[in-house]
Amino acid sequence: MKTSAKALAIASALLVSGAVHAQSFDAGYPQGYVGADAMAWTLDFDGVDESFDSVGLRLVAGMKLDEYLAVEFHGATGGSDDIYGLDIELDYLVGGFLKGIVPLGNNARLFGLLGYSEVKLTASGFGLNESGRDDDVSFGAGAEVDVTDTLAISADFTRYLSQADYDLDAYSIGLRYRF
Repeated sequence: MKTSAKALAIASALLVSGAVHAQSFDAGYPQGYVGADAMAWTLDFDGVDESFDSVGLRLVAGMKLDEYLAVEFHGATGGSDDIYGLDIELDYLVGGFLKGIVPLGNNARLFGLLGYSEVKLTASGFGLNESGRDDDVSFGAGAEVDVTDTLAISADFTRYLSQADYDLDAYSIGLRYRF
């Protein structure tokens, strides 16, 4: 709990300081956005041939500070997979990111994500029912294409956890609404 509170405090400070700084940029910024994604996640353990794979829901909220920089928050839940009688369920995932943006004309952009995430998983089976949380530096990359002036389709790959003996990755596709 201490780690997630620290990560939230850092992300909030970045958001507030970035928003104040962004006031000096173009009159169209800061620009808020929200979104919802289908998130296909994979939990890979070193030395295990199979991975735990499932699909959950990810909600995204962010603030574009200028044409090249945004602050973004992810919250996700859902999905479970069973291998050899052991079930792994994604209870939640939260993360805060700086988002670097490369415009591709007026209606498309590539982006990179760098931030920090916390993930809680539950393992059950063989008389076991244990939950555990882990946190780590997270990174990803993706693309967005505008459908209208306020709506875009977004897709990305994000590595939320990279631990010594396992990785948690996600591929997401969804919609973003800018306001």
